[in-house]
Amino acid sequence: MIGSLLLATLLSPTVVAHEQKTLTVILTDDGVVAGNVTDLAFVQGNSVWFRMEDSTNNTTMVVQIDTNLDGVFNASDDFDSGELVNACELDENGSLVDETCAVSATHQFMQNATVGTYLFWVHRNHNGSQTVWNHSITVNKDVHEEDGPSPGDCFGIGCDVDEGEQGSEAEASSATDSPMVLVLAAISLIGMVALTISIATERKEDETPSMMKVPEPIVIGQFKKEEE
Repeated sequence: MIGSLLLATLLSPTVVAHEQKTLTVILTDDGVVAGNVTDLAFVQGNSVWFRMEDSTNNTTMVVQIDTNLDGVFNASDDFDSGELVNACELDENGSLVDETCAVSATHQFMQNATVGTYLFWVHRNHNGSQTVWNHSITVNKDVHEEDGPSPGDCFGIGCDVDEGEQGSEAEASSATDSPMVLVLAAISLIGMVALTISIATERKEDETPSMMKVPEPIVIGQFKKEEE
């Protein structure tokens, strides 16, 4: 059973999954914090989170992303955050008084999103006047690389093996075998004790004299008759 589990573990394929990451973009009255996203770590499948932090009275913001990379915003094809405010009113139960009220918006790029630079616009509206900030997000290819031999490295039969690696493997094997050896030793010890007790019991029974008295025969004439 243990061997089967170990074999299944060794034969199971290694799965490398992309860990989704979210980039925070803060919207303030002075502009956009971390406006242009150029980090190479921002790849397909990642998300961008826009948070409205402008507490100026009568101020709202809208974020629009050119997700189809055509250079312009199309309401039917591209991302629109809707109107964002700094704070939303809550009732006594902690629920939104206005369910359409929002202080942030998130857009996740698809796992197979086109690699490239996406334009986005932040529209700030204050007392009827509007300011627009233009920025961009660069989405890089999500590449999964598994550890393997480098060009020129020797691996397999006929290659020198690092003594340090051999020592580590031997120590790991020894650590794995130790619990099994202890279990087998314990089972053997219990068996020996049980066998010793059984042999001692049999010998004691053989050496104990019989308590039954054999009747002596009585001679009558030429015949012998045993007492009953």
